[in-house]
Amino acid sequence: PPKHDALWRFFWRTGAEGGQQKHKDQFRVVPKDFPQWEYTMDRWGSLVRETVMTVSEMLSLGLQLPQNAFTDGLTNTSQPLGPIGNNLAKFDVGTVFTGFHYDLNFMTIHGKSRYPGLYIWLKDGTKLKMRVPDGCLFIQAGKQLQILTGGFIEAGFHEVIYTEETKKAYELAVKEGRIPWRVSSTMFATMRYDVIPVSYTHLRAHETPEHLVCRLLLEKKKKT
Repeated sequence: PPKHDALWRFFWRTGAEGGQQKHKDQFRVVPKDFPQWEYTMDRWGSLVRETVMTVSEMLSLGLQLPQNAFTDGLTNTSQPLGPIGNNLAKFDVGTVFTGFHYDLNFMTIHGKSRYPGLYIWLKDGTKLKMRVPDGCLFIQAGKQLQILTGGFIEAGFHEVIYTEETKKAYELAVKEGRIPWRVSSTMFATMRYDVIPVSYTHLRAHETPEHLVCRLLLEKKKKT
């Protein structure tokens, strides 16, 4: 494997509340020559954070859970923005910007990148080229969500690769005088460490007949 990932990342804590202020301040480093940096990061962070809260409430209702089943664990804490940048002028087709992995947090949310290259995997192992429509956001389930739903929702595997399509988009950008950087404006929404908002037993209504039979047999065996 390469010694370093072919990317730059800058973390920025947003939405600190209560006792989390100290942790937020540890990440409040403003780069030079970016006078609007703090306002831009806080504004974007607020927008995607609110989106995560709304989607979390929708998910709770869809799973027949209380509306605040997940949002309780997302309040009173800051959330990390982790913008990722790839300088396309330094690399070529085949470069792995972000290797095959899943995220450890609750939900990952980001806007549409200027350049293609993101791939995702379905539950059946099918690999898909991810295309985010203009004006839309992309949300992926993380490992925390998988654990909190007892595996009913699984963390999504994904990767980012420098493809032929990426190179064509880069060459067009250079020709038009645009910045040749692939940027992903990502927030890694994470549950507060001291909250367990839901257990697997809440999701029994979604069991398949096969899972239900197995669980009932195991419970019967424990009683005997």
